[in-house]
Amino acid sequence: MKKTPSKQIRSGQANKLIKKYAFGSGLFGYIPFPVVDALGIMAVQRKMLFHLAKLYDIPFSRSLAKDLLRILAGGIASRTAVPMAIKVIPGINVLFGSTGMAAIGSASTYAAGKTFKRHFDEGGTLEDFNPAREKEIFEQELKKGMTLSQKKGKKS
Repeated sequence: MKKTPSKQIRSGQANKLIKKYAFGSGLFGYIPFPVVDALGIMAVQRKMLFHLAKLYDIPFSRSLAKDLLRILAGGIASRTAVPMAIKVIPGINVLFGSTGMAAIGSASTYAAGKTFKRHFDEGGTLEDFNPAREKEIFEQELKKGMTLSQKKGKKS
């Protein structure tokens, strides 16, 4: 019989996972090739969602997770356009494009993690996750994630 951690312990473990993967996806933002960085960030987010689902003992579907993450973060495409375009300009690409993409990648992963964590905490699954209903929560968490990534950037 599998022992389930208490809600408090599981919540703490979920928060650690979210921070770990938010940091990891931020690193993909420094890849100097547009689109490759975005694909890396999406892969990190899927992996994070896999581990969150496992922590909450929720069935995981890779294709469903991919679709839900893409729909949830749909509005981010416009925010990544400028950093991606800057990456093709030699000289300033790393300084501006990569830094912006790293911040967006980290913040969007943080926001996705927190949004799914909240849904799982309430007893939800991937099957009943409604991206349209969760969009407002995602946007709030994205703002928090951007603030956190900016604070981290100032420390380094």
